[in-house]
Amino acid sequence: MTNTIEKIVESVLIQNRIGNYDKKDLELQLQIHPNYPSFQSITDTLDYFNIDNIAVEIPIDALDQLPKSFISLISTETGEEIVAIVKKNDSVELKHTSLKKKKFTLEEFKEIWIPKVIAVEYNAKQKFISNQSILQNVLFAGLAISIVFLLFNRHWSINQVIFMILSFSGVVFSFFALRESLGIQSQALHQFCTSVGNTSCSDVINNNSGKILKNFTLADAGMAFFGSILSYQLFFGFSNILLILSLMGIPFILYSLYSQAFIIKKWCALCLAISSISIGLAIVAIYSTSFNLDTQSIVSFVMISSLFTLTYLYTKEKIKENKKYKSENLKLNHFKRDAQIYSHLLNISDRIEENATIENEIVLGNPNASFKIISLTNPMCGYCKDAFEAYTRVLKTMGDKLQIIIRLNVKTDDIDNEATQIALILFEIYRNQGANEFITAYNKWFTDRTYSKWVKEYGLPQNNMNTIEIFNKQYAWAERNNLYYTPASLINDTLYPKKYSYEEFFHFMNIMIENHGDSVSESQEQVEI
Repeated sequence: MTNTIEKIVESVLIQNRIGNYDKKDLELQLQIHPNYPSFQSITDTLDYFNIDNIAVEIPIDALDQLPKSFISLISTETGEEIVAIVKKNDSVELKHTSLKKKKFTLEEFKEIWIPKVIAVEYNAKQKFISNQSILQNVLFAGLAISIVFLLFNRHWSINQVIFMILSFSGVVFSFFALRESLGIQSQALHQFCTSVGNTSCSDVINNNSGKILKNFTLADAGMAFFGSILSYQLFFGFSNILLILSLMGIPFILYSLYSQAFIIKKWCALCLAISSISIGLAIVAIYSTSFNLDTQSIVSFVMISSLFTLTYLYTKEKIKENKKYKSENLKLNHFKRDAQIYSHLLNISDRIEENATIENEIVLGNPNASFKIISLTNPMCGYCKDAFEAYTRVLKTMGDKLQIIIRLNVKTDDIDNEATQIALILFEIYRNQGANEFITAYNKWFTDRTYSKWVKEYGLPQNNMNTIEIFNKQYAWAERNNLYYTPASLINDTLYPKKYSYEEFFHFMNIMIENHGDSVSESQEQVEI
């Protein structure tokens, strides 16, 4: 099975116009799933992000009833493979597959199709520009407009246009070489780099002979060289100094060709493309300019090249650090999500035998479920936001298999206290409008936490004495069991380990509910016997 699950999921989400997720977080949640790569890792991750999905096995003739884009299985010579599928009129296109053939007729597709699918709901109301990215979009638009204005406000000869295009192409190919040196994989780039004979971009670019200085490779030199030339043209136009700069690239080209032919004995398609562009720049410069330098041009280029190269090197280091931290974070999350480690920490966590439901308190999910979570939260607790979001995720996907009791840990000796007022309002919403409205209201509070604004929407409480009595019982329960902090989550009779954040809560509840269901089934079988 080809491990391109991240690309498959992202492709289907894009096709269905779903954008309420963070790409890096999505990839991380998939990769740290214990069953990655699998259907379960996909569905659990979609559930984690509250993306409506369904995983079903359907009749093979029901293909026309499926959405335009979905995730499914196909049969290959090496076994089953997960792929992204896009239906187009009377044909089916496969994305991110190891098969050479990507497009099939409906009948051809049914011959290799294993009709198990994961489908997500098409989002017809997606915002193409999020509020969070408005500033970035404005800045990028301003940059693009400025560059276009600079370019069109000058008089260009055909040679100058060719030189500019070649410079930009050099930046692009050098960027791909940089990606290869950093170990950032790309299927398209891999195919390009292995398209001809004895070629391997990775072996050539990452070879020690490609290092000019300790931390400065030929890939870095390409970015600095082409980037500086391109930046100079944008700000100062086409001048005679570009001839000298183009000729300065020739020694690097000769060394690169010598290294590939006689030292590494492998060819790099990217390096050959960069070399060809450098030669092209030199030829155009020779025919377009004369060998005539002035101090102003030299100073201008030194300033531009220094600024660009320093910015580039700083950015590269940040990318390397981010890649390193991401790798370490992935290992850490694998460790944190290990079921055996969690079970050990849960076993040594504090136990509270007093877990009976208090009459008329807030119960979410299935009140008859044997799997019980008692949540102790306070509206003024900042950390309770993550906890309640975790409860919401669990309820949305497993609400029929568990009950979650919400205990609002507030003091009732001061009714006018904001926390107490919010708790009273939330309880009234639950009693009068139901669990769903209560969840919505509590999530809205945590989103903004502006008391006046929230109360304006939901109104002031009636200060019902029965509710006050329930709060007193909940507060007394917390004191008897030494629960002086929020959020606290009692899972059946054991406190959720403090060493875990609520980012892992959804994952572990899924495992615990499955194990709880298995143990209940075994107990019933023993009773019947």
